[in-house]
Amino acid sequence: MTLIRSLALVALLLAPSFARAQLVKQPDGTLYGVYPAGGQRGTTVAVEFAAPMGLDTAKGVVIDGAPGITVKDFKPVAVNKAQATFVIAPDAAPGARSVRVVGGAAGLTSCRTFFVSTIPEVIEKEPNETPGAAQLVALPAVVNGRFEANLDIDCFAFDAKAGQRVVAAVLAHGMDSRMRTRGNNGFLDATLELLDAKGKVVASAGDTLGLDPVIEHIIPADGRYTARVLALGFEGAPGATYRLTLGDVPIPTTAFPAGMRRGTQVEVAFSGFNVPATATRKITGPAGTNPWQAVSPEFKVTDGHYLPFILSDHPEVIETEPNDTRERANPLPVGTTANGRFDKPNDADWYKFALKKGAGVVLEIAAQRHLRSPVDTWIEVFDASGKKLADNDDGLVFMGQCEHDFPSADSRLEFTAPADGEYFVRVTDQNGLSGPRAIYRLTAAPLEPGFRLHHWPDAVPVWGPGATACFVVQVQRWGGLKGDIALRIEGLPAGWKGSAGIAQQATYYDPRHGLNQKVLMTITAPPDAKVGDLAAFRVVGKVAHDSTVIEREAWPQTLLGSAHTDRMHLRYSPVARAAVAVPLDCRIEAGVKELTVEFGGKVTIPVKVHRAGKNPIAISVDGETPAAGSGWRTPLTLKDGETEIALELDVGRERRPGTYGIVVSRSWAADLRAGRPGPCSELIILHIKPAKP
Repeated sequence: MTLIRSLALVALLLAPSFARAQLVKQPDGTLYGVYPAGGQRGTTVAVEFAAPMGLDTAKGVVIDGAPGITVKDFKPVAVNKAQATFVIAPDAAPGARSVRVVGGAAGLTSCRTFFVSTIPEVIEKEPNETPGAAQLVALPAVVNGRFEANLDIDCFAFDAKAGQRVVAAVLAHGMDSRMRTRGNNGFLDATLELLDAKGKVVASAGDTLGLDPVIEHIIPADGRYTARVLALGFEGAPGATYRLTLGDVPIPTTAFPAGMRRGTQVEVAFSGFNVPATATRKITGPAGTNPWQAVSPEFKVTDGHYLPFILSDHPEVIETEPNDTRERANPLPVGTTANGRFDKPNDADWYKFALKKGAGVVLEIAAQRHLRSPVDTWIEVFDASGKKLADNDDGLVFMGQCEHDFPSADSRLEFTAPADGEYFVRVTDQNGLSGPRAIYRLTAAPLEPGFRLHHWPDAVPVWGPGATACFVVQVQRWGGLKGDIALRIEGLPAGWKGSAGIAQQATYYDPRHGLNQKVLMTITAPPDAKVGDLAAFRVVGKVAHDSTVIEREAWPQTLLGSAHTDRMHLRYSPVARAAVAVPLDCRIEAGVKELTVEFGGKVTIPVKVHRAGKNPIAISVDGETPAAGSGWRTPLTLKDGETEIALELDVGRERRPGTYGIVVSRSWAADLRAGRPGPCSELIILHIKPAKP
């Protein structure tokens, strides 16, 4: 039976069924932690997975990265816990892998990191709150610990000789350990102390690498020493895991240069705690579209530490000193990336390039983003006479909305030459920092039309066989790009269906104002799919600008959380997958695939809802948005037994004429930063025509 429903907002808000329907929440696919977060190659490790919900029906584990880990004996333990055994091959390459749980309520979890080391690894044993009760560890070793309860303190004792070099390093923030408590949604912030046999603190550290502490200490006398690890605020949480490396172990903190051109070879120098000055490695840039890589020195003794590394598509140079004045500026031809470093306090690095009148350049820094460099850059542009023409401090605060831990302090500047000539760029750090870690990458790219795509989540939950789910594609444009970007989904297995969408030029917002164009795409699972089935895919965008066709692949990102407060906490992922999740309370079909409406008018969408019960179900329309919310109309609550409706959408006058992708969806907390929209229809193409004169 088809009903035309009224949209009386007051009546909806007062209706009890509306309130009940709105309380239905999608399962949370966040993986809080993997414990232990690493193991020595050649060993077998019992691993525990923690999540807020849904693991009682999980089926297994998927691992991305270098081969060498076999998973066996996977079993759910509780709604928030599962276990498995990792068999690490003797020849497994040291370093990090991305680990996810398959199946469960959300189909596939977000990823966590598991490290492969070459040194013994031990598991923390409680009670160990005091030096007198410290757990004895033989060096070198990696201790896998966690703060399970509030007020927890962990102590680990070891024997050392006078003159022995001991490194004590906590890895928590560096592997995205989150607190997930009622009052704390941030990263685990640990403090580390080194005590002698009398309980005297002989060394301590706080925020050495991000929020992680590192101590490098020469033992003054033979004896037993204790490493004491504390959490800021003395809070505990399921995801408050850490790795404590102890012994004469190198802890690399910087790779320089921190990137290279694809398909070329570069010698990378490593520096850090207990890292030899001669630590270098020749690296050949792999092919592929993902620019975000990980590198590590080939140390025989390693806890599996890795460092971020960026691949580019254009030539690269390394800064050469002295270049601290305009007269000594390094050449930086437009279309080149410079790998720079502030090697002394208040250092200034100068570069120069030539431009024709009217030609432009995009100057962009990567430092805090991706590289976790501590510098806060400032870039300035001067002409040949020394007159400053432009500058920028934090030009990527919003454009990098989904690329790093915290709001970015990296600089970005678009500059157009007022005349033919040579121009100069000065790069400085606002805080005067210097040293091996004070690195940056400065790219001088032609100011030409271009765009960039991100999409999340990289684990798209499709709520049941035959169901459809949507995910978010974020668009960034520059250089006066003209034309709509046609989006498509590629790589899905047979039987799966991906939508074609559009990111139109007319509705694009300048991301420097805090807004990004976000469009929806949909994926539909086969009717005979099973819960836990996975389908890898990729998103490709294509636009014709004048006579040039530009095509880009979207960079998938994994969510580290599920709330709007997590909007900065995403990580680049090597592969995106759709996953069949446990069905929710309905499956939605729209009776149309394309609609046309006049500007300011209304349109009716025939909708069929396959219900899995009699509970109230709220139905809404979601679509393109420049911010977080995607709701295009007030949710409408179906009465008990109601399965077919003619849903009226008032386009309103705030939607510009153009072409949009919309979905009819099971109403959800419409915050796209959470990345988990509920069951929905396949994408509907809506054409809004200009009003008739």
